[in-house]
Amino acid sequence: MRYIYSFKEISGDDPARFGGKGASLARLTEMGLPVPEGYAIDAAAFENGGLKKSAERELEELISGLSPKHTYAVRSSALSEDGENASFAGAYETMTDVKREDIISAANKVAMSADSIRVKRYAESSGADNSGIGAVIQRFVKPQFAGVVFTADPISGSSGVMTGNYVRGEGEALVSGEKNAEEFSFNAMKYAYSGSGEFEKYAKRLYKYCSQIRNEYGRPMDIEWAVSDGKVYILQARPITSLKRIDRDSFTVNGSLAGKYLLSKTNVGEIFMRPVSPMTYSVLEIICEAMGMPCFIDNVCGQPYANLSVICSLMVAMGASEKTVFGKIKDIAGELPQGVQVPMFPFDIKNFKRRMRKLFFSGSKNKMSRREKKEFSENMGDIADGLISEIRQLPDNRSLYDFWVTKGMGFMSSSLGTIIRGVNIFPLFGTKKKLSDICGEELANELCSGGAGVLDSMKPLLLLEDVINGSLSKEEYIKLCGHRSVNEMELSAPYPYESPDFPDNLIEEHRKSGANIHRMREEQESRFNGSVKRFKELYPRKAKWLDRTLHSFKEANRGREEVRSKGVKLFCMMREFLLRAGELNSIGDDIFLLYFSEAMGLLNGDKSALENIPKRRVSYEKYLSYPPFPNLIYGRFDPDKWLSEDSPRHDFYSEEDFECPVSADIKGFPGAAGTVTGRVRVIFTADRAEELREGEILVAPATNIGWTVVFPRAAAIITDIGAPLSHAAIVAREFGIPAVVGCGNATTVLKTGDMVTVDGARGVVRVEK
Repeated sequence: MRYIYSFKEISGDDPARFGGKGASLARLTEMGLPVPEGYAIDAAAFENGGLKKSAERELEELISGLSPKHTYAVRSSALSEDGENASFAGAYETMTDVKREDIISAANKVAMSADSIRVKRYAESSGADNSGIGAVIQRFVKPQFAGVVFTADPISGSSGVMTGNYVRGEGEALVSGEKNAEEFSFNAMKYAYSGSGEFEKYAKRLYKYCSQIRNEYGRPMDIEWAVSDGKVYILQARPITSLKRIDRDSFTVNGSLAGKYLLSKTNVGEIFMRPVSPMTYSVLEIICEAMGMPCFIDNVCGQPYANLSVICSLMVAMGASEKTVFGKIKDIAGELPQGVQVPMFPFDIKNFKRRMRKLFFSGSKNKMSRREKKEFSENMGDIADGLISEIRQLPDNRSLYDFWVTKGMGFMSSSLGTIIRGVNIFPLFGTKKKLSDICGEELANELCSGGAGVLDSMKPLLLLEDVINGSLSKEEYIKLCGHRSVNEMELSAPYPYESPDFPDNLIEEHRKSGANIHRMREEQESRFNGSVKRFKELYPRKAKWLDRTLHSFKEANRGREEVRSKGVKLFCMMREFLLRAGELNSIGDDIFLLYFSEAMGLLNGDKSALENIPKRRVSYEKYLSYPPFPNLIYGRFDPDKWLSEDSPRHDFYSEEDFECPVSADIKGFPGAAGTVTGRVRVIFTADRAEELREGEILVAPATNIGWTVVFPRAAAIITDIGAPLSHAAIVAREFGIPAVVGCGNATTVLKTGDMVTVDGARGVVRVEK
């Protein structure tokens, strides 16, 4: 068995053999960074605190080929060292300036340090496992300066400034705390150095390397470096353990602890109405990585959030000023609490552009022509149905694994490309303002309501009536609407088409309600046509312009909803794939407690991840017991601490004091025009939506297509989360139901039974005394 490999020969993703330090140095070498050349010794080379005889002979052979002109550093590379969970910084022995003939004794001394009191105490205090140790041997660079850089503040998580310190001479004295250090910092957004003049000429080069490392690892990093003979070297890079996002084994996840970010449920909160399973979490991670936007969809104890810091940092990286970005963020997340600004970080724009080019122009390993992309987009639903039929017939793990590699992966990539390319959505943002500038806000609101035609999000209700009156078969309804539901993007949640009672259960409920959705739609369309006529009478020279503008607005609405519906088909295919994997491996729905890479490993014979299922089940069941978290989270968030407060706020949370008390005013985006006075019913989850009574005003954190069945009962709709393009706003407009969306504090301020007046045109809710 071979035990010793050069850094260039091993994978940077293999800490299980070569320890955290060895794997990291291999990855840094692969990146082309100036890492002193060296070798990693497999942990299997050591036993009983020293090298095995066979490993020692191999090391002797290696040493004979090393230059006697150099000295060497022999350092520990324990299996739990320099990882996400524990750093063990300064705990194990490190030998520097070692002569060639002393390398074997140095390696044994390093291995023996695994039993030291220092290591044992660290392991006990951190809960880390200290079993298994490897080692690294590197050419020793005699440092003029040596130190560390943190790419984010280890306490606050702020990524706007990199902080560092150094000593003159070897850095081990700094890591172990033996020497006091000089401090310095970099402006991480745009290079600027602050610190001692003696180091300034090396600072920009170090900043460049640290930025590369941060972008490569996609997380805040603790980086060791040295300057020798005028050259900057990278000696090690490890995650900052105090800024940990997830413990993958137990699915303990909290993105708010990984850095200083502003997280928002707008848009994301109406898609994911409950905590996501480990499997869905992992697929969202894959999608974000494929887009070049890691953590764009972040996660706090299972509940997904849009990371506004990612969005704003991307816009700045693309050339927008911070002032412009902070102005536009209101269109995405609404008004921010007074004094709150979006924390920023240096965004890896090169990776983003590279990933986007791949999605836009490839779609799969084999490039698709423009015609093929168009055909794929038009037939995406049928293609998914065909793949699902094929999945159900696959007989074993190997055939299912091969299916994903040859077909499933390509379908996923092409689907993401279709969704991102999508349609021209720009008319959705500018049309209302253009109309308002000409005819005023009231008429503009009317022109933007009722003219979009039959959108995909309206079909579950409208087509249900077609089934009842016999103009559409149940089979056709299942094909068109059987994939749409309240939890349609959660892979562990069954789709309606999987139930033998669908759609008979909906038909019975709809008949009892007495609602006539087609009539509601026709009445709203009639009001829309009247508004068009009134505009043309007032501005006859603008008649053709209005037709073109409203046509573009209609197509943008239709296209956006259609792409969303097709996107759900991707998740249907993936769910069927995973159900089959669970069935073939006799674990059933427990497959959703794995991550996607682990499911693929299972199909390939690796069952090691199954031992984590009990721990993840405990975490996920706890997440399902939590109520919806605040709509906006600034910085670190502890759900148990939040729940212990006398009156936990649902609109905004921050450990910092921004002096923004809960406002008694309820304001949001104008969702759908109309004024209604009535009593509210506050409903937090879709499974209680049936509690809404005829004529009540629905107040909810957010709504999605799964709530649509109760919309006909609502006199008006008010949501905490949302924007003019949210589900509640779009469907309410087309059905003529007054709506105010994105209020932020509606479920905090209002209680069931309160009497309010909803002004949908102005985006205002007034509490009546």
